[in-house]
Amino acid sequence: MKIATIAQDPQCLNDIQKYLADACASTPMVAITGGAQQIPAVIEQEHPDLLLLEGIKLNPGEQQILSIVTSHFPDLGVIMLCPPQPQEFLLEAMRVGIREIVPTPLNQHVLIDAVERFRQIKALAKAPLHDGQVLAFIPCKGGSGATFLASNIAYSLAAIESKRVILIDFNLQLGDASLFVQDSTPTTSIADVTRQIQRLDGSFLSSSSIHVLPNFDVLAAPEEPEKAAEIKPEHVKSLIQVAKKHYDFVILDIGCSFDAISIQCLDHADLIFPVLQQTLPFIRNAKRVIDTFYSLGYPANKIRLILNRFGKKDDITVTDVTNTLNLNVFKTVPNDYSVVAESVNQGIPVIKLARRSIVAKSLQEITRELTQGNEQNGLLKKLFSFQIS
Repeated sequence: MKIATIAQDPQCLNDIQKYLADACASTPMVAITGGAQQIPAVIEQEHPDLLLLEGIKLNPGEQQILSIVTSHFPDLGVIMLCPPQPQEFLLEAMRVGIREIVPTPLNQHVLIDAVERFRQIKALAKAPLHDGQVLAFIPCKGGSGATFLASNIAYSLAAIESKRVILIDFNLQLGDASLFVQDSTPTTSIADVTRQIQRLDGSFLSSSSIHVLPNFDVLAAPEEPEKAAEIKPEHVKSLIQVAKKHYDFVILDIGCSFDAISIQCLDHADLIFPVLQQTLPFIRNAKRVIDTFYSLGYPANKIRLILNRFGKKDDITVTDVTNTLNLNVFKTVPNDYSVVAESVNQGIPVIKLARRSIVAKSLQEITRELTQGNEQNGLLKKLFSFQIS
């Protein structure tokens, strides 16, 4: 990979070169003092894979240059270095093809992390495409803990099982799944991606997401509920199809209601995880949810019930739930309110905060089973393909 840097501030240029030299000693680099006018010549003469820009203010002339360059060189990565900016500026940067913005004053670790993310995206683009598994989590009633489970299972699949994972928050009106695994406010959301759906590919999807881990991204729900109206059912199909080509697991967090968006999510899911608790209101709603699944044509083997906040001494047992819903409980997640509350309040996944807790162990058991099931399904597909050929 070759990196070119164009900076107006000579001291910032020196810092960038020093930081990159420490971490990317074997990477070819070009450094130029200047502005946006130098971009076309640098691209045509040096053919860099990654362009770092400092001192760009995105005035109309600079926007035009960047739009032309990124449209003619779609594989080029552009990272912009500038002081913290309002969201409108960040969206404008995305529109002209800038993949990421690194804040100044410059921090070495933040810069190196951004460069490494692009390196991984580039390596991923060269890897053979595959179909990842799509898992949809849906609450049977508000307060079930579906978002907690979706976000923490997604994190566990990435951190413990080393899978490449994306969590997409389809609770469009009031979604906050990103805050369960990190504590910063998202700068982009599903609405920003669907507004430019014609640009959607693996790199655009990743650059529009929050990078919780190098192999775990979160695409957030809109911060403003009115933006949810911009997202159409046909966008769901495109998002999921692109995501499953670039991630091992695509986790969908869905709200309580059945509407055109949520049904599209459920249609494209390989497995659906309704989440309920051991009380009559939850069980009554779960019955309605499952009946709706059947009316939509989903087979029973696509549905995996999760009983959350499970207590062995509760009046309603697993057997009661199974008999009432005529469906086996896939897994139970024990009740450990203090640990879960601390995890949610701090935005730290429970397996990172309290790895030895009973909740963390239960989630790790679920992720192990999901991973083993995914590997077995892949092996069966290969075997079947071999037999046919």
